[in-house]
Amino acid sequence: MPPMDNHVQIARKIRSVENVKVQMLQQLTNVFRSIQSGNERDMAETLGGLVGLTYYLGRQLGLDLSSVDQQAQNAWVKSFRGHEVDSADIEFVQEYLRSLR
Repeated sequence: MPPMDNHVQIARKIRSVENVKVQMLQQLTNVFRSIQSGNERDMAETLGGLVGLTYYLGRQLGLDLSSVDQQAQNAWVKSFRGHEVDSADIEFVQEYLRSLR
């Protein structure tokens, strides 16, 4: 493959990643709006969309999606350090994520 084609592919990949980042911000806004509305179907739909975009971004960045799953099972809990949380809900989510294997 000629070098110019490689540059074009890299530029496309960068544009794709930037597009997904914008979509994720838009989806996060939609999550907040759905929470405000209180509509459970909308909340589930927008959260699911955000999760899907997260996996897609991981793929675009060349990550192994199983490693993203592993981090979802473990590392996300660190974000709650120093904050008041419901440990029963955290355990519930961790068990749910483990069950997806």
